[in-house]
Amino acid sequence: MSALLTAVLEKACESEPPPGDAVPDINRRADRLRRRRAWRVVLAGLVAVALVVLLGFVLTNVLLPGHKARSTAAVPVPQPRPSAVLDPVLSVLAPPVDAKGYRIVPRPPSAGTGWRQYAVLNADGEPRGLVEVAVYDAPAGLCLPVQAEPEACALPDRTRGGIEYARYAETGDVDWQVHEVIARRVVDGRTVAVMATGERGTGSAELGEPPLTTVEVAQAATNRRLPDAFGVGERCNAPAPACPILRVPVRPAG
Repeated sequence: MSALLTAVLEKACESEPPPGDAVPDINRRADRLRRRRAWRVVLAGLVAVALVVLLGFVLTNVLLPGHKARSTAAVPVPQPRPSAVLDPVLSVLAPPVDAKGYRIVPRPPSAGTGWRQYAVLNADGEPRGLVEVAVYDAPAGLCLPVQAEPEACALPDRTRGGIEYARYAETGDVDWQVHEVIARRVVDGRTVAVMATGERGTGSAELGEPPLTTVEVAQAATNRRLPDAFGVGERCNAPAPACPILRVPVRPAG
């Protein structure tokens, strides 16, 4: 080997470790590489497990049907009165009664062909009076009685919806105080009488006061939904002995 080549090789190997240290250094580098690869495999496995668990949770609780805990809103609660869906007459009468803190419920016998009867109770469950509703057919017209002259006919009030009506307040008899409204739908003569009566036999004008005012009774009687709450064939036209006895009777013309 020439002197020049020897000098070049010596210069190139100046930065290399001594021959005796080369093998251990190579082994250490290889060991570090194996550890790094092992950690990468373990980390990849943990990520895969986490993804599988998350995917299983999503499929079980979101995509697949299963039993779900009932919310508190789904717990049935006692109803203070029958459903308005089942009793459309009551859906008209109940709001003003509820607004006073009373309850209104069917009073047996609560219903018949052309009439309904309801009891009103106060917050303590004590009787507060009755509300009775009866329907009639009066296509030829209606004579609305005059309190001072029973044989005369009064000029009715009229709503914008084409319903004529008259209000009556009979409070002279403390044992039978009545607020009554008779309302007739002009287009077909369908007529409704709503009578609110205070608790009878109390001997007290205060205790026997009707549970609804004449204004509240008029609002119910002129409600378009009230006559439609009865069947087409229902009516209290005479002879109809089972219908309520009204303080102010309904007198269809013709």
